[in-house]
Amino acid sequence: MVIIFYFSSMVADDSSNTSIPIAEVVIQKIEQFTDISIGIDSEAYNLIHHCVRKAGHFLEYMALGCTLVLPFAFILEGKVYYKLKIILYSELFAALYACTDEFHQIFVDGRDGNLKDVGIDSLGALTGICAGFIFWRTGKKIIHKTR
Repeated sequence: MVIIFYFSSMVADDSSNTSIPIAEVVIQKIEQFTDISIGIDSEAYNLIHHCVRKAGHFLEYMALGCTLVLPFAFILEGKVYYKLKIILYSELFAALYACTDEFHQIFVDGRDGNLKDVGIDSLGALTGICAGFIFWRTGKKIIHKTR
């Protein structure tokens, strides 16, 4: 959450400067494997940069979602429908954090709060939650087999 807050606190130019090098690597790979040349002022360049930025949102929240599973598992384990509650509470927490993160960006120069980003963040979190849940369940099974 601290890392997400840090990235959200970056002014627009600084935020773009972190994603542009990644977008340029993607563009180089596209140009390497195709006959397409992508200019810096082209729509394709802007689209790729946009996709890289959205992928960053997705991946940040995927990591958050994965890390939320364990604390909720410790709190809820053994209660009625605890497996479902772990997933739901983790997703609710991540989605609420995404909302506060987008609200926070309203106050950062050149940034804005975007409901679509909340959706991307929430989907990333759900992906991470599913992975974290699988890791947690697999770890529990391994521990029980060794006892």
